Amino acid sequence: MNTEEDDEFKRIEMESGWRKRQIEQSELCSNYGGFCKKEWVGLTDEEMMDAIYVDDTPMERGRRVETKLKEKNT
Repeated sequence: MNTEEDDEFKRIEMESGWRKRQIEQSELCSNYGGFCKKEWVGLTDEEMMDAIYVDDTPMERGRRVETKLKEKNT
């Protein structure tokens, strides 16, 4: 049995077309063998050394590694 919230969610979902786009994206991925997602790219040893061998706090080093990974993967 649906609650009022369920009904409202379905109404909003239908109006926004969100679910339709989600299904279309899923079908697109399956049609191309699931190659829709970009492959993860890690850091090279040199990039890692550049990020961590600096006289900073561990938090700052972690943020630098995070930033480098974001740059390579977006």
